[in-house]
Amino acid sequence: MILNTRKRNTTAFTFMAWASFIGAFLAMFIGIYTLEESLSVKGYFAVCALFLTMSAFVLQKVIRDNLEDSYDSRKRNTSAFTFLAWSSFALALLGMFIGIINLEQLLSVKGYYAVTALFLTMSSFVLQKTVRDNNDDAPLQAVEKVTEEL
Repeated sequence: MILNTRKRNTTAFTFMAWASFIGAFLAMFIGIYTLEESLSVKGYFAVCALFLTMSAFVLQKVIRDNLEDSYDSRKRNTSAFTFLAWSSFALALLGMFIGIINLEQLLSVKGYYAVTALFLTMSSFVLQKTVRDNNDDAPLQAVEKVTEEL
């Protein structure tokens, strides 16, 4: 009996997902810490960065759940929760970029925060997908290992 137990993410890809997320997160918060602005401005960017990170994780989960649920005719996320995920992500992204546009710094500093915000967003999506894939694949890998031992 041959099972389809292909692991979706290599160890290298999993490492890259974690490393890129940690790198983006550290870059954003080191940048916020070293920003020559008042504490309230730094706080605004910190809250926006955290909101953007969490909303990206939730949105990626909701999108994937809804796609998987359409195959199984089940529904884990209500329409209201799906709307909340999309709207919170849009608000977080909008809030971050409104802050960047209104930041009284050089264009290079604004560019740093814009690129870091996009990197943090992308790495949040990738990390959430990778962690979920690895978690979903773990039982299949265990079955494959037992099958090989037999």
